[in-house]
Amino acid sequence: MTSNRLLADGVHRDWLRRKYVQALVHYAGVACVILPTIDADDAKGDSDLSIMGRLDGLILTGDESNIDPAIFSWSASRTLKLTGQADVQAGVRDRPRDRLSAGAIEKAFALGMPILGICRGLQELNVYFGGTLHPSLSEWRLESGQMHAEKAGLPRDRQYDTAHSVKFCPDGVLVPIAGAIEAHVNSLHNQGIERLAAALKPEAWASDGLIEAASVIGAPTLQIGVQWHPEWHVETDPLSKQLFNAFGEACITYRRTDRGVA
Repeated sequence: MTSNRLLADGVHRDWLRRKYVQALVHYAGVACVILPTIDADDAKGDSDLSIMGRLDGLILTGDESNIDPAIFSWSASRTLKLTGQADVQAGVRDRPRDRLSAGAIEKAFALGMPILGICRGLQELNVYFGGTLHPSLSEWRLESGQMHAEKAGLPRDRQYDTAHSVKFCPDGVLVPIAGAIEAHVNSLHNQGIERLAAALKPEAWASDGLIEAASVIGAPTLQIGVQWHPEWHVETDPLSKQLFNAFGEACITYRRTDRGVA
């Protein structure tokens, strides 16, 4: 799974919330490998991601930072240099994470392995395949910004309670996972999908029309991103359990197929 970059007291650290590890271990039934973020000087070739050939799935985790679309066009040439702005600014940008995600998506897609993108991870999938994002939902539509915003005045755990409902695509992959055509989700984000990439199929929408989930068209396995946070209340939320369980099952099937295990 992808990590994020934290710069504190001048020291760079890779980190992610423990919630992801707990959800994957307890509800997907998989062991976890945390992929380190990538500095610009190290973004040459894919040797740093060669370990993915030994893995069975990719989780693109959520984070507060916004995506720099320029990084996702870097994966072809691996020579992109950006100047004038710090690579890491809390809550604003995390280019080392962007480099990691761009390379990891490229590798996972080439290997045909299961992918589950969460919040930022859905946006990363969309940008990687050529889609665009609303830089700020509040600037796009005031009511949308309010609908999808974090409730900063609440305790952290309560901020991730369900925020609004979504409707699932009737012929998509989420309906058999959820066993329903709609659900209430804890979708909290500032950016959102503006134009969906041609390689992706919309899987869920909020009442304001914003796409809240999308899957890779023609994928050989489960390759999907959701805008909400199934890791946060997975122990009590049926949809979250079912989503992690489906990802775990896809990883097991991929391992058996890829390793030639009956």
